[in-house]
Amino acid sequence: MTFLHKMQCNLISGIIIITCVFGSTSPTSADSITDHWGKLHAKLDDTLTLLEEKQTLPESTWNPFKEDKQSLDKKMNELLDEAVEILNISDLSSIKQQINECRNDISDYKDMIAELRTKKMMAPKDTADWKIWENDINDYINKIDTYKNHIIVKEQAISELKIRLQEQFSQQGISLDSEQLDTLIYSVTGDDDIEIISVYNNIKAITTKLRELTAETGEDIETAKRYYGMHALLLKILINLQQSYVDRVDDQYMPELTAIEKVNQQLLQKTRSLLSTSGPQHKKIYQANLDAQLITDRTVLLYRQYLEKNKSRMTRSRKKIFKEYQAAENTYMTVSTAYTLIAMMRDADNLFNSINELQIPDLLTFDNKALKTEFKKLTNRMEK
Repeated sequence: MTFLHKMQCNLISGIIIITCVFGSTSPTSADSITDHWGKLHAKLDDTLTLLEEKQTLPESTWNPFKEDKQSLDKKMNELLDEAVEILNISDLSSIKQQINECRNDISDYKDMIAELRTKKMMAPKDTADWKIWENDINDYINKIDTYKNHIIVKEQAISELKIRLQEQFSQQGISLDSEQLDTLIYSVTGDDDIEIISVYNNIKAITTKLRELTAETGEDIETAKRYYGMHALLLKILINLQQSYVDRVDDQYMPELTAIEKVNQQLLQKTRSLLSTSGPQHKKIYQANLDAQLITDRTVLLYRQYLEKNKSRMTRSRKKIFKEYQAAENTYMTVSTAYTLIAMMRDADNLFNSINELQIPDLLTFDNKALKTEFKKLTNRMEK
């Protein structure tokens, strides 16, 4: 058996061992990372090959037909992005996706109801039976009622899915009340937060198994090094994911909040002016509008604080992991004994334990229903 053949056999054995030790999922749960380990392994293996090739290349080159470190970094990041899609497989992500689909359906149904109500205004009171292509008022009423029933069904489905989501978090030792759960579901970073939690949990589990496999390789240092390289790449994936989170907060969500705040401030100023000069018949209307605008103003401030707090949490976590990744990459490129790899991976376990709480978003508990409703409205505006 050649050395290369031996190394390939060891890696294939590793896949089988990881599949066995992770265990299978129940029929009612989402696919586990186990079911997709083969695909993930291939992505990591290809990325490691590029990482080793990168060491021999110049920082940049004028020749568009030759590779340099920058071009290889781009290819590596593309492979790691594909790996994230695999690592995001979890019951948490699956349930959140189902909730998103229900919310989208409800939004579509409400748009349809609004359109039908507009058409109903111009519809005839009655139409002849043979004019099957025409709709009268009753036809539109029936269609509106149908969509209203669809909304009730979807809202009930969301309620049941929220209970399942709460149970999933509870199984991971994360206790969320209904208000905090709503923040996670209805905030613009909700999908990002759940993605990071899912990826983090899967990476933590895989790293533990990779460490065990590294220990089992004995004197086969090349195979042990390969496993450790995969561990380093998993850390890199988490770093990239956290940086994307921070970038979205800074470059997308914060500017959108600022734009909303600017419009609302102008509206507040105008409403106050109209309220001070209006007659008695309009004062009640302007006061109600002013109250609603003040709620929006307060919610924007709350939303900004929420995003800033979670961005800081993510930044702290990223700094910790980045230091570990730098050490892991350097060790991967220079290691000479499997023992060193095992010790480093054991340290990684301590790292995961120390940053575990930083993966959980700081969630809001609303002090009144109006604030909670406005939070959802702002989220809808920022998501469109």
